This record gives sequence, structure tokens and C-alpha cells, in this order.
Amino acid sequence: MISVSIPHVFAESFREVYMKCVVIGIGGVGGYVASVLCKNGEDVTLVARGGRKEALRHKGLVLHSAYMGEHVFHPAVTDDAAIIGMADIVFVCVKNYSLVEALRSVEPCIGEKTLVVPVMNGLDHAAVTAEILSRGIVVDSVMYITSSFNDDYSITESGGFARMGVSSKTAEAAETVRALLHHPGEMTCFIPEDMEAAAWSKYILNCAYNVITAYYKANIADLSQGRRLTEFRDLIDEAYAVAVANGVSLAADLPQSIYEKIMGPRNDKNSTSSMARDVMSGRRTEVETFSGYLVRLAHKLHVPVPVSERFYEALKHTGV
Repeated sequence: MISVSIPHVFAESFREVYMKCVVIGIGGVGGYVASVLCKNGEDVTLVARGGRKEALRHKGLVLHSAYMGEHVFHPAVTDDAAIIGMADIVFVCVKNYSLVEALRSVEPCIGEKTLVVPVMNGLDHAAVTAEILSRGIVVDSVMYITSSFNDDYSITESGGFARMGVSSKTAEAAETVRALLHHPGEMTCFIPEDMEAAAWSKYILNCAYNVITAYYKANIADLSQGRRLTEFRDLIDEAYAVAVANGVSLAADLPQSIYEKIMGPRNDKNSTSSMARDVMSGRRTEVETFSGYLVRLAHKLHVPVPVSERFYEALKHTGV
């Protein structure tokens, strides 16, 4: 399926028109977000460099999705965001360690009313975005998807679901993003009652799952018994304890729920994490996001996290 960009038309209400969208970070998450936008006729420009830019220009944005199906879209692609002009909305879908550089590169597209949506792991990306930018309206997000990019820069979504929670100090901004991305069968977009709790719930899972699979270069099956299984549960419990000490309102049964979500019978036991894939491919990792941030916060709050500390010490060289 080929997408056709429809020219942006200005109007009083955002959702009466197609929006001028910019996406930077065309990996598993950014590629999927861009695909949803393209499929629904938005005016999309991708910001990419090097081999990824050339692949997107010549072969298009290729999506293999258990949820949305097989698609090829042909949005505009550039490595110079300054030529795009002012955008209605900018999605920043890079790794946390690239956030500041990415924001600087798309800053020419951002005006006072531009919505800026950092879609990434961790807890502080919205705060960092607001601190770096002098213009724009930041919309926080939490994304639930199993996706990755392939050697040819195509995108594979394998979980059969895509959900995003969004929140902003400006209610209209959050609702605009929700309406833009909510398309049954492609993506569910919603506004959580408690964004902090939603973000921490995902973060706790990542502090355990990404860290232990990266450490052992393992998949879920490799964690299913013995010491590794105990360590996995310890990592969950430690991250949960830090969240509670930090004043986050979380259900008492959340650690067990996370444990069952990963180790339950319905999960593909051959699955692994994005951080494990980065370690095995020799790429820079998000160890500071999934481990370093938690350990530092634990120390500040005087919460013991011995297992998290041990894994962080072993993995922190991969974050360089």
C-alpha cells in the first residue's frame, strides 16, 4: 500500500484537517508511528541520515506488522529539518542518549504552537524536552509495542498490538495527539488517569527485563528457571520499591503482574529486549536509562537495590 501525502490546510480545529507531521528516529517505534500517520493521510516528513535516509528514499518506509499488516509508504525524507518549515507536530522517537541532539536538529520546525511528542523509554524525556526547547508544547507519552528495525531499515512489529498513552499540561494538546493516533486495528491512543503511574509501570518492567536480558544476552526462555528467574523478580521488586519511595501511586500487585506478563505462557519465549539486541549487535545501549537512572534515584531515596547495582556495574560500559 502506498501513502499519498495530502497538502496541509489550516483551520480552527486541528482534527478538521490533515496535520503537518515530522518524525525523527525511524527505528522500531518511530517507524511504526510514522506508518500510522502515513496510512491515515497526514502530511509526513521523516528526518533520517546515512543509510537509513537512502533506504527510506529509494524503498520507502516498509512495515511488516502482525497488527497492521504489510505496508510500504513513501513520505518525504530529509536529513535537514530546516528545509521542512514549521510543523504542527513533531514526534521524537530516538534513544534517550540522542534526545538533545535530535531536539536541536528539529528545532527549526518548532513554533510556539507546535506539539512536540518525545516517544521513548525512561521517565524524564518530557522534562528534558521542555528544558531544551524555547518553543512548542510538550506532550508526554508512554508507548507499548514490540517492534524493531531490520538490517534493510524496514520495520517489524511482532507483538500484535500498539498502544500509546499521552498527557500534557495543556489538555487540548493531549487530546489532539490522541485523536491523531487513535485508529483501531493500527494503534490505540489514550489519556491515562495517572501518567506518572503509567510511565513507572512500564519503566519497572524495563528496569528488569531489558537489564537482565542484556546482561545474559538472553531471551525469555533463558530466564525461566534458577538464579536468573530469581534475579529477574529481584530487579522488579527493587524498581517497584524505588517508585513507591518516590511517591508514585502503584498497585500493590504490580510486581507480580509484571512478572507474569513476561514469564506467562502466552509470551513468545524466544523474545528478547531492545537493550539485549543492542548489546549483541555492539551498538550503544540505554543502560543509563534503564539502570543508571534507577540506581542513582535509589541512592538519593536511601532504598537498597543490590541486584540493580550489580547489573549496572557490569553493563554501564555498554552505554558509552
